[in-house]
Amino acid sequence: MKAWLKFLCIAVLTWGLATPAFGGGVDNKQNFSAAYAGSLSRNAATDGADAAAYNPAGIMYLKNGLTLSVDAQPFTFDYDHTFNGETRTASPWLVTPTGFGIYKSDRWAVFSGFTINGGGGETEYDNGNIITENIGNAAARGTFTDAGYSQYEAATGTTRPNNNQLAPNGTLSNEYAYAKSFDYTFTTGVSYKVNAILSLSAGARYVWTDKEVDIHGTYTSGGTDTSVLGKYDQEADGFGGVFGVNIRPAETLNIGIRYETKVKLDWETTVDPGSRGTVGENILWMNGRVHGESYARDLPAVFGIGLEWQVLPKLSINPSYTHYFEKDADWGSQNDVVDKNSYDLALGLQYDVTDNWALTAGYMYIGIGMSPDDYGIIEQMSPPLDCHAFALGTKYRMTERLLLTFGLTGYFYQADTDFSNDPDVTYDKELYSGAIGIQYRFL
Repeated sequence: MKAWLKFLCIAVLTWGLATPAFGGGVDNKQNFSAAYAGSLSRNAATDGADAAAYNPAGIMYLKNGLTLSVDAQPFTFDYDHTFNGETRTASPWLVTPTGFGIYKSDRWAVFSGFTINGGGGETEYDNGNIITENIGNAAARGTFTDAGYSQYEAATGTTRPNNNQLAPNGTLSNEYAYAKSFDYTFTTGVSYKVNAILSLSAGARYVWTDKEVDIHGTYTSGGTDTSVLGKYDQEADGFGGVFGVNIRPAETLNIGIRYETKVKLDWETTVDPGSRGTVGENILWMNGRVHGESYARDLPAVFGIGLEWQVLPKLSINPSYTHYFEKDADWGSQNDVVDKNSYDLALGLQYDVTDNWALTAGYMYIGIGMSPDDYGIIEQMSPPLDCHAFALGTKYRMTERLLLTFGLTGYFYQADTDFSNDPDVTYDKELYSGAIGIQYRFL
């Protein structure tokens, strides 16, 4: 492999050390490759190593040998919380990495992949957001006093961690809110070509999750300043399965079907030492985050189906539908907050300009089954909203073995308002992504 290619592969992997995820349902994510970023529809894919994630049975239509790919999606976004006539925004620049490996023979194939299948990414509100606003308002009302704690204890049957309090009628300043949430996913499996029409696949999945939340500020009442820090980590892991069917009734028509089982996750909570024994630990307790306790938040099951239809010698149409079974997942205290399962519906196009060069485009609509008045801390930090997404991309085969893929995507979310909160808060966001993928077949 040429030196520049080795350098590019290393760069792609290095960029991915601090990464978010986006697209998909409330928790599930689907942006796993540059080919996806350039078309938004890969559920019937048979032309790249990322089919290991989107259509694992379809990898039987790749060429024999060992195929490896790495992808990175740098992106920027604005997450806005608007309340009391002002807007507070998180605007980071981050990168998502993925990688796939496939070894294929005539009838059998083995596949593996590293993806980020869930989580809200990484967000930082330097001037606070609706969470810090609500904490300040609650403190001013006397929520974090002995009387407030006693009322909460009676209602929940729990016990306050300590007796530190915040006097009422104060204000919160120097507000800051940060959250990071990733579901690192490792998948491996096998695919089998039954005949020229039918292929099957089955795989196992391991998910390790990591969540960090840091909310702090300075509370002032009666001339006294109190530092307020609510900071905690959560970790969980679990196993699941992935099953696929690929049907090719004609040379110009391919159907991909995929089912991912639910992954059971119990999040073990560790309150930061800086919060323990302070009023910040009590605030976390009143928000359902207690040191040493665990909380259920399963990664929901997923069903995906797609069609790849070559309508003209150079033009293919690729619709996809993906359904997220959030109502069947155990989300602990949030089990009743999902009104309906989320889904996305996409349409991708590919035009082969030459044998080595193709152009792609796509549109996707994401329908979310949770309303803002049911958001928890993680949803507030990275609000799941209905979305229209548009994509452009290109694929260039530099050699028989080397394929480069580029994609550009814009996600335009539909603002929504939580009128049950005091004050009312409107959530909005926009996200723009680039992507590059490098695929190489060694044998």
